[in-house]
Amino acid sequence: MKYDYAQLLIDVQKKSNIAIHSIKDLKMLNIELECYLVKPIGFNTLRRLFGFLPSTNPSISTLNTLSKYLGFSSFTNYKNHQSNYTEWYFQQKLLRLQSQKNISVEAVEEINIGLRDENNLLYLAYFITYQIEKNNIKNLQTIFNHIHVSNISHTQLHKMSSIVITSLINTQEDKALNLYSTLIPNEIFRNNITLPYINYAHLNSRYSKILAIIENHAANSSDLLFVTLMKYYRHFYCEKSFDFKYKIEKPKGFSNFYSVLKGRYYACCIMKSNQITKKLKREIYAECENIKISFFFEEIIPSLVIKSEYDFLIEIFDRYYEELLESDIWSTTTSNALYLIGLANINWKNKQLSSAKINLELINLELIELAYFEYVSLFYYLTKLKISYSEINYVDNKQEKLNINKLVKLTGFTKFSTLSKEYYL
Repeated sequence: MKYDYAQLLIDVQKKSNIAIHSIKDLKMLNIELECYLVKPIGFNTLRRLFGFLPSTNPSISTLNTLSKYLGFSSFTNYKNHQSNYTEWYFQQKLLRLQSQKNISVEAVEEINIGLRDENNLLYLAYFITYQIEKNNIKNLQTIFNHIHVSNISHTQLHKMSSIVITSLINTQEDKALNLYSTLIPNEIFRNNITLPYINYAHLNSRYSKILAIIENHAANSSDLLFVTLMKYYRHFYCEKSFDFKYKIEKPKGFSNFYSVLKGRYYACCIMKSNQITKKLKREIYAECENIKISFFFEEIIPSLVIKSEYDFLIEIFDRYYEELLESDIWSTTTSNALYLIGLANINWKNKQLSSAKINLELINLELIELAYFEYVSLFYYLTKLKISYSEINYVDNKQEKLNINKLVKLTGFTKFSTLSKEYYL
């Protein structure tokens, strides 16, 4: 029997993110399939399928195996649901659902079929923003109660979070907070939409109210630690005069927390300290043994810059330079910017001003994640201010001063105004 499997091969390439143009590409795909499948496909079979050997009609067993890689039980199951899975048909389905007042559980199950191709998640994100604009709370509850995202990559989920939260930022505050209150108890919304997006620009206003909602509905100790740490960030960067009433302690289960959250905890320890102790250094280095370095130091490096802890900053870069500047995921653009700013501060401290300027030239602020844009920009302009001060460059110094003041007015992070005065010409 002859099968129509051309689209299946296209979908396999889309999911693997490997476009087959050469034998080298095919070998990469072969490795990818071996990682996912209990019973992988032979390499010669793949060569025939993709035209590197004389083609033959593939067996149904081969087509079933490739369909299982895509998340379907069989090739027949894949063909039956192909219209839901294929990108354009998936978009059309969402467009049709937009005209319906109520979204059913059955409709969300069909959406889940489309989400077996994780690239479709972004179309769903924009569909969710439409529901937010219309204040369709019931539809949003149905979606988040029934969508399946466990097999979707961190990168795609992070993008969805940015799209959905941006829509909530642009929503009238009382409506937005009502949506948060309703949806945050839902694990998928809380863990994949709310927690990944930290709104530094509104940490002193609307976002502080969202943190209170997260705290009220915290499902575990990591949620509570996150809220406490972000409240301390507000206390520190906004230079609040009152005593910080929350204890920053490692809760039970800390060793299993997400790398960025662990790093944020140590960043707060650094910001709270008058001087970094040997004990704190040992703790940080101990964490590095079983953790993704590039995530862990994302918040630690800025805390060292803001506290002028240059010796420890130099130590970290000496040990982990390559790991810090890796670039294998979308959000690494933001991490790399923070690490390049850290490196620029080291070069500035060592009076290597040309190298410091080159470090900053590698940063494109327009590519920074929306959640981090103002935060990263403040460190970026503070570093440029230091360089202009050392060069006795009055024109640049005045410009960086203006850039910092503008961002301080937006965020309320007066700490940067206080620190900047030391470098005014």
